[in-house]
Amino acid sequence: MKILYSAISAGALAACSLSDRSCGSQGLSSHQVLMTTTGNIFLANYDGSKFDITLKADVTGAPTWVQYIEPNKLFAVNENGNDLHILNLECGSTYSLTPAINATGSSGVVHLGFNKDNTRLVSAAYGNGTVDVWDISSDRLKLIKTIPAPGNSGPRSPNQDTSHPHQANLDPSGRYFAINDLGFDNIMILDTQDDKYDIIQNIPTKAGCGPRHGVWYPSNTNKATHYIVICEISNEIIVNQISYSAAGVTLHQSQIISSFISGTAPKGAAAGGIVLHPNQKDLYITNRLTGGKSDTLAHFKIDSGFLTSIKENPTSGVLPRMLSISKSGKEIFLGNQDGPAAAVAFGINEDGSIDATPKATLDLSVFGEKGSGPPYIAEI
Repeated sequence: MKILYSAISAGALAACSLSDRSCGSQGLSSHQVLMTTTGNIFLANYDGSKFDITLKADVTGAPTWVQYIEPNKLFAVNENGNDLHILNLECGSTYSLTPAINATGSSGVVHLGFNKDNTRLVSAAYGNGTVDVWDISSDRLKLIKTIPAPGNSGPRSPNQDTSHPHQANLDPSGRYFAINDLGFDNIMILDTQDDKYDIIQNIPTKAGCGPRHGVWYPSNTNKATHYIVICEISNEIIVNQISYSAAGVTLHQSQIISSFISGTAPKGAAAGGIVLHPNQKDLYITNRLTGGKSDTLAHFKIDSGFLTSIKENPTSGVLPRMLSISKSGKEIFLGNQDGPAAAVAFGINEDGSIDATPKATLDLSVFGEKGSGPPYIAEI
């Protein structure tokens, strides 16, 4: 993986002290926001009103999902290949991104999940229909096992002709990963007990749903009461009630609601991201391919696991694949892959509503041509 880094602005120097090798935002007045696109990884300083690019690194492949681990490790997939990378990301008098470890696993990985002590990594290989488990302890990247996804094809061809694991999502107890399989309409439960990492359950969703990403609710306790999944194909949100037992996790569907506030999805739409606010009261969804000049960000209230539709706002662009909430809980970051506003920060009000006008944007030209907007954007 070839790495270069760009010069940094004077404003960026204020974001990290010269002695600070960590790029995390904790303890700083500004936000450090990580963004990716095919061929590049970016770091930007966000001060509440604008983004300043502090690092642009050239990389091979498509790092459509990355994960930063303190103090300076960045794990990156290559959705277009079968390579997984650990990079060193450092801040200080200069910003740098340098290769550390490369390894080969399943092809087409689109998401990375970590256990609580960051010694194991679970990768969801959408392209290969498998799940990889990695040993990442002691600064290594060692493949422990590759698990073929169980199940059968879904009814919506061609998207459901084969298995497409899309996310590996650790539950609040730290024991179970939920792995959403868009192709087979399943939620696999991966049990980490005794370091076995075995699929112990394969729970079907509504046929033709295409489960993409999910959130555990509440996320601030040892045990969740619900698992909420966004369906890419049917453009629905499925709320599942959870019960824990010695046998594992049981999911019971308790609510289905459209990802569109109107209740009707435009033809060809494909729901994208889902995120739960730390206040455990507000849920946000991105709706893609809506046919308009801007796709939408939908807001839902959640109370005891029941969702209520609130409002849908334009995202200032098209094809918002992923969204995340700032550490302060006051902003939502999202990336519109087709622009024109490619990276966007929206303010979140105390009542959970989203400001109609973005607080900050980066134009698509910063990242490249149409389709080059960031599929990944999150504060570190």
